[in-house]
Amino acid sequence: GTYPGDNTRDSHFANVRNKALGSQHLLSLPREHGNSASGTFGYLGGRLTVPGTGVSLLVPHGAIPQGKFYEMYLVLNKAESALLPSEGTQTVLSPAVTCGPTGLLLCRPVVLTIPHCADVGSSDWIYQLKTQSHQGNWEEVVTLDEETLNTPCYCQLEAKSCHILLDQLGTYVFVGESYSRSAIKRLQLAIFAPTVCTSLEYSLKVYCLEDTPDALKVMSP
Repeated sequence: GTYPGDNTRDSHFANVRNKALGSQHLLSLPREHGNSASGTFGYLGGRLTVPGTGVSLLVPHGAIPQGKFYEMYLVLNKAESALLPSEGTQTVLSPAVTCGPTGLLLCRPVVLTIPHCADVGSSDWIYQLKTQSHQGNWEEVVTLDEETLNTPCYCQLEAKSCHILLDQLGTYVFVGESYSRSAIKRLQLAIFAPTVCTSLEYSLKVYCLEDTPDALKVMSP
């Protein structure tokens, strides 16, 4: 986490920060090397980024009540542990990302940015944002272009990423469904081979992955 502005803060500010952190009763932060990020945020806000994945969380100025400090985190969930949704003809277009901890009091929405592998040049996609409940079930949050004043969040779709305005932290994933068969999902091939070959046989492992920056990072060949 980063605090924009002057990096030199007096001891009074540090004492206030430590007392505020000490008064929090939050679950221990999940930490997975390379697939997570965490930091302390206050009224001034800041940004969390998981390097090399295209995943980030922007905490704007004023989102956290003045005088409060929260430990916040981002985690990329591996496909085998996230039980990704695959209802009917829907397909997963992004990594499943957890931002937390849940239950924080936010005065303004935060912005979660996640990469996706849909070809947005095709108008054949129906896009949905889903969230995972405490029971592990996936529930629809919003269908893009069907937002109303009562929609719990707002999504801005770009060519290779989606920016999501959230007032509730949790686990989210971006999915899509095609009107017909003309929707395009970008994929990439990853080929792995041993660095040293001690026989005439040479083994290759070939993976077909979603074309997002995180796909290679979270995969263990």
